[in-house]
Amino acid sequence: MPSLLILFFMIFFLLESMAGIIENGFIIIVLAREWVRCWTLPPGDMILVSLGISRFFLQWATVLSNFYRYFFPNNRRLYMIMFWNFTSVTTFWFTTWLAVFYCVKISFFTHPIFLWLKWRISRYVPWLLLWSLLISTLILIPSFLKIYQLPVTGNYSEKTTLDNIRALHMNFYLPLIMLFLLVPFLFFLVSTILLISSLCLHFRNMQHHSAGPQDPSMQVHITTLKSLFFFLILYTSFVLSLITAIVAPISICSPGFWVWEVVTYAGISIHPAFLILNSAKLRRALKKMLHDPEAA
Repeated sequence: MPSLLILFFMIFFLLESMAGIIENGFIIIVLAREWVRCWTLPPGDMILVSLGISRFFLQWATVLSNFYRYFFPNNRRLYMIMFWNFTSVTTFWFTTWLAVFYCVKISFFTHPIFLWLKWRISRYVPWLLLWSLLISTLILIPSFLKIYQLPVTGNYSEKTTLDNIRALHMNFYLPLIMLFLLVPFLFFLVSTILLISSLCLHFRNMQHHSAGPQDPSMQVHITTLKSLFFFLILYTSFVLSLITAIVAPISICSPGFWVWEVVTYAGISIHPAFLILNSAKLRRALKKMLHDPEAA
């Protein structure tokens, strides 16, 4: 049985994850219903529903994997690891494309590359999502290798096999995971910083020409900047926490592991709420559901 401290953080992690699952499920239902009704979605909403689906399954994979590891430590859970790897990488890429899309569409840069992307990125969104799924499936290959590495009988052979598995994990699997996490994160970081810089410059220009801080356009930019800063902090903390957990894993039986999980997945649980509140379409659907649950 877990100690009281571990049980407290287990419950906190479970409630946090359920909140993220409900929020992402709401995004999926609203946008998927529109997709079915209209047979099309705006590119931004297409990224949002893809991100919602990947986060929805990532939260479930994390919850099931963590509790299965804790209560059944001697059983294999390799298929859960495979599913978690796939959903985590897709979540990274979809989050990155959301940042890139907003950067290209909202930024005020006049460089020819930005102008060229502004006109063409909408038609590239479905292809970017498909390529992200293809790239994410590559992460399954090392997991398949782990599944089919069966132990050999005999003390020396078993020890040699375990050493080979550890060497494969350290020299191939771990660097591959880091690559799959860091590449989209760098794209996200550059896109978000560029967008924040563009909005800050535009905000300064508006201060010189508008009536004052109560101007509606300025309020929109202030809200966007706050959301972007918060998004940057959440996503960066998630990436750094995840990388640290991969490089230096903590025992699942220690309270530190569950504290780490609460911190790591806090951003994924909080950010969907910001997406809902900052989207007029999702906000309207939420108000309609709260005022008339049967109609929703």
